[in-house]
Amino acid sequence: MKIRFATLEDIPVLLVLGEMMVAESRFRPYGLNRDKSTQVLTSMIGNPQQSTILLAERSNGEVVGMLAGYVVDFFFCDALISQDRFFFVKPEARGSSAAVKLLFAFRRWAEARKARELNINMSVAVDMQRFNKMMMKLGFRCSGSNFSLALNG
Repeated sequence: MKIRFATLEDIPVLLVLGEMMVAESRFRPYGLNRDKSTQVLTSMIGNPQQSTILLAERSNGEVVGMLAGYVVDFFFCDALISQDRFFFVKPEARGSSAAVKLLFAFRRWAEARKARELNINMSVAVDMQRFNKMMMKLGFRCSGSNFSLALNG
């Protein structure tokens, strides 16, 4: 499994993975806005000092996972942290090295930008127990919870 940085040419693949991620998640009712997503992806790829999109690619060239994130300061101090924006591995590639290699690459990217903390959130509500187990095994600690409440809006 090879990890590489996404380029503008990868946007169609990222959109397909994004649609898969949304369809599997609690965000399914909202769908994926391809135009808006393309703008966000383009912006992230175009700002490599502050944001990244990493891809997990099999030896045959198939992209099976993605992790996007950024570096930002806390709102209350100057310490830099890295935060994921999205993290997804195709169901058939879960259990492979894709997720772990994406996390390690994101960590290296964040450390190179002097981030003091790596934050990965689970907000899609997909296989949460398995995800939590993997993160704890990798040395992450749980530092909170995500809650959502559907509204009639």
